[in-house]
Amino acid sequence: MTLEKDNITVLHFARWYPNRYDPMYGLFIQRHAEAVALYGEVGVVYVHATPDSLIPKPMEVCYHRENGVHTVRVYYPVSRCKQKQIGQLTGMIRFFMACNLGRKRIAREMGKPDVVHIHILTRMGIWGLYYKWVHQTPFVISEHWSRYLELTGSYQGWLRKFFTRMVVKNASFVTTVTQNLAEAMQRHGLTGVPYQVLPNVVDPLFFNPPLIQNKTPNLKTFIHVSCFEDRSKNISGLLRAVKLLFEKRNDFKVVLVGNGMDFNRMKNFAIELNLNGKQVEFTGLLQGEELVTQMSRADMLLVTSHYENLPVVILESFVLGIPVLATRVGGIAEIVDPSNGLLIPPGDENELVARMDDFLSGVLKFDSELIKANSRLNYTPQAVGKQLIDLYSKSLKMNDVD
Repeated sequence: MTLEKDNITVLHFARWYPNRYDPMYGLFIQRHAEAVALYGEVGVVYVHATPDSLIPKPMEVCYHRENGVHTVRVYYPVSRCKQKQIGQLTGMIRFFMACNLGRKRIAREMGKPDVVHIHILTRMGIWGLYYKWVHQTPFVISEHWSRYLELTGSYQGWLRKFFTRMVVKNASFVTTVTQNLAEAMQRHGLTGVPYQVLPNVVDPLFFNPPLIQNKTPNLKTFIHVSCFEDRSKNISGLLRAVKLLFEKRNDFKVVLVGNGMDFNRMKNFAIELNLNGKQVEFTGLLQGEELVTQMSRADMLLVTSHYENLPVVILESFVLGIPVLATRVGGIAEIVDPSNGLLIPPGDENELVARMDDFLSGVLKFDSELIKANSRLNYTPQAVGKQLIDLYSKSLKMNDVD
């Protein structure tokens, strides 16, 4: 399918983005940029502080064209100053110097942008203000961070709040992946600008999964996919629930996919619970076709978070036709309904055990083909890219009026 290109140039400043140290970091932002690149000229600037002593001094600027996106990553050394305030100031100065290097480098490839797109506040928003005030270029914001939700308690500091309000008031639009996050931001006084819910993009590989023929009869598979950060994802609670369910029956297995700060601790915790490798499997990080294949073998996705925005793995699960058992947190309730899954209270391990038991017993049933049909039109790169192009066009018209 050949798409008609719009005559528009968009420059993204991303606070999170896949990099040499973490290929999954901000992957959903990369997919947004690639979706826009189906219709216009797109560039991304990402900067990364690192203790790596091998990077060239003072900074390393890397340019690549990735899936149609001009991509500049700038790696710079973290401050080693032991005095906290001086170290923070040094880090901030290096951050903006790195951004400026990246901005200048990408300008050689794509010139002056028509629209700037800021991903993750607050620091990156300074570049939105710069382009609007100096170059009269409009900017939009996509906020992905769950820090505005009450349970996180991480949106603090009068200076941060002051600059965040300033940035938001000068934007043309703010997009969030859920209405829940938009309302949380507005409760913090981030108002005076239109908000729009914008879904994440599902990797096209999920739309053409492999045909799985070697499923074990009479054995169902639950799958959990996350960054293995137990404070938010509650993997320990999931493992305790799995232990309780295995005391009742053994016609299932649980596969945990991903890596992160608590990966080894969760593996050891499973051993402490006497869960063996046939009952609970830790695959580590999976990407691309490996992830699609692993998820395609599953019968149900488990999301047990204490707090959450809207994990893209739920969308990926729906595209594969797999139902979801998830906690009622963040924006998950906006897309999980009785046709595609079930919601339970966060932290309620007994309820989790009961509902997994119901699924295994056939009390809970879902139509896989219906789940696919209801999700596949909304999360393609083409659909999300077109929504963003329409948003940019509105921003340009609003800017002309101003």
